[in-house]
Amino acid sequence: MKKIFRLLLVFSLPSIVLLVSNCRKDQFGKSNLTFSTDTLTFDTVFTSLGSTTKYFKVFNKDKKAIRISNIHLMHLVGTQFRISVDGMQGDNFNEVEIPAKDSIYVFVEVTVNPTSALTPFLLIDDVQFTLNENVSNVHLQAFGQNAHFHYGEEITQSKTWSNDLPHVVISRETVPGVYVNCGGSLTIQPGCKIFFAGNSALFVEGTLNANATSWNDSIVFRGVRLEQFYDDKPGQWFGIVFLRNGCVPQGSFDHCIITESSYGIYAGAGLSTDISSYLDPSTRPKVTIKNSIVKNSLYNAVYGFNADIKAENSIFYAAGEYLVKFGLGGEYNFNQCTMYNAGSRFVDHQKESLFLSNLVSDGTNTYLEPLKTTFTNCVVYGSLQNEVSFNNAEDTSFTNFDNTFSYCHVKTKQDTFEMFTKVHDNVFFNQEPRFEKAEEGNFTPSDSAGFFSPLIDYAPSAALFIDIFDKSRPVSKTNNQNKFDVGAVEAP
Repeated sequence: MKKIFRLLLVFSLPSIVLLVSNCRKDQFGKSNLTFSTDTLTFDTVFTSLGSTTKYFKVFNKDKKAIRISNIHLMHLVGTQFRISVDGMQGDNFNEVEIPAKDSIYVFVEVTVNPTSALTPFLLIDDVQFTLNENVSNVHLQAFGQNAHFHYGEEITQSKTWSNDLPHVVISRETVPGVYVNCGGSLTIQPGCKIFFAGNSALFVEGTLNANATSWNDSIVFRGVRLEQFYDDKPGQWFGIVFLRNGCVPQGSFDHCIITESSYGIYAGAGLSTDISSYLDPSTRPKVTIKNSIVKNSLYNAVYGFNADIKAENSIFYAAGEYLVKFGLGGEYNFNQCTMYNAGSRFVDHQKESLFLSNLVSDGTNTYLEPLKTTFTNCVVYGSLQNEVSFNNAEDTSFTNFDNTFSYCHVKTKQDTFEMFTKVHDNVFFNQEPRFEKAEEGNFTPSDSAGFFSPLIDYAPSAALFIDIFDKSRPVSKTNNQNKFDVGAVEAP
């Protein structure tokens, strides 16, 4: 009997194995895979620079677990795309299980290899899934862009950046960006687009010229990340910094956009920790800003530290600290400018739009340098109750605190404002400026019925007969003929 039992057992083993195998197969569902997207698209990626990581999800909608026999990256155009499946990196994965009514993540990155193309070019690839002999694909696509790369570059002579390709500025350990030394000069051609990676900056001890003639060939300074999430995100790069270091730096901007930085334009920084070395007026950086927009700054759109800055027909908005900040004195002349701050989706507006100071303290000593400002036909407005802050040494003669406002619109406490300004001629206070869409960066004074802006036809000539967008001014819309609208934009 024992022999017969053993014989039966031997003959029954294949059936038992088959039964067990069938039972195991029955543990897994047979539903098709579904995906969170059929095409994963990357915004423009500069050659040699990696993208941010994107992902898609793979769903099992069956009541049973499923086992994907194979997932692999097809390498249609080489190895520029990279994937990981539920945290495991590679390009080929076997026997990947998804529990019932669950999902897994597939993460994707891309690094674009340089080509000779001047215009953006398309890269494609597929991630292929095989389940129960059914094959499905998720498509990958990225737009690559060649560029001029500046890795910790020092400029000691005259140099021009051409507009044939974008320029990408990247820090290295010795130079955190691009450094224009004393005696050096950098001219940026109209139409250039400059992208800054990490916390890089453009440092200027010599001369910077960034001048375009219209918005059709404007010059743009911004962060390197082009994905939608990073649009208007402040603090992606440090800023444009004019350094006081033994020579007088000079800069000019015309038809420029500066955005997504920590400090838009910072004039008067230095390498010394001794504040007394910043007091000499002869070393003040000299910066001119015309027909330009500085926005989405983590700290300041414009910061002058005992500097000489002239601005006209320009718009400054959306900053996390003081929008326009003048510290330790200096000389500043703003004509037909709009300064507006209500924060953004990334930063809260907690400090005044305009800060005026003639002193600074290092904790031990207080240093004083005369401040002279002139604001003509300007708007200073925002979401706070008070948008102007004064920091004045005890000086009631205005010798060291000489502030002039003419035909300006200011949101502030009128009595305090008049106490700290030497001249306040035809200034009007705290009226809603009624811009078209300030939240979208449109600072055109509205002339619609019932929403007529007080900025319209208020100011006399300021000798600027075109506005920031190259429209003729004045355009009279009331009985006040030949009067300019206050701010950088003339209502049509």
